[in-house]
Amino acid sequence: MVITLPFVSLEGVSYTYSGRKEAAVNNINLSFNKSEKITVTGANGSGKSTLAKLILGLLKPQKGKIILDNRPVDRYSLVEIGEKIGYVLQNPNQMLFNTSVYNEIAFGLKWKAKSKEEVRSLCKKYLDLFQLWEIRHEMPFNLSEGQKQLVVISAVLALQPSFLILDEPTKSIDTFRRKILADILQEIWRQGTGIMIISHDFELIAGFNGRRIHMVKGEIVEDEGGYKN
Repeated sequence: MVITLPFVSLEGVSYTYSGRKEAAVNNINLSFNKSEKITVTGANGSGKSTLAKLILGLLKPQKGKIILDNRPVDRYSLVEIGEKIGYVLQNPNQMLFNTSVYNEIAFGLKWKAKSKEEVRSLCKKYLDLFQLWEIRHEMPFNLSEGQKQLVVISAVLALQPSFLILDEPTKSIDTFRRKILADILQEIWRQGTGIMIISHDFELIAGFNGRRIHMVKGEIVEDEGGYKN
């Protein structure tokens, strides 16, 4: 019998922010594989974003351990984690730093040593998905919040990660582009990219139709379709 190890495994993980009495994440045990599609729900302050930041090594657990692809997360650099998991923060302003929309998409592709032709092709492909090609020369910080969010999502999708974590990806996006995003996520999942969506968007969650994890006060209280090896 072949035993498939989980892509990510959290064992007894807890984290409390400085100055807080209650843990943001409390004794979490969770595993998932590379091909899953997962939604994480819960009220504001339930620990959803903290959970993602722990998985990504942006926060270090105060108790327990996290294994990413058969290796403790704390033995990776943030760059190495980023090569395994694409991440879209809830606030796009924290991820924008280039002088144009085009350069936001191109930056990671150039870092991965893509040719000039490949960079342009991928930039156009992913900006066209959300009808952003026409504003490719605009400064990202001059855009609307919804446009900023779509630029950040496009930049991460263009890198074609093997797993993707999206924190409230539809928060500022109009209904038309929400539908486009939902369709894109379903398609890249079918092509083999695992996806975790943290969201309050119940329409998106219902349509995504994957494993559902619900958090309350830093704990997982529901897990429909848990990982099995």
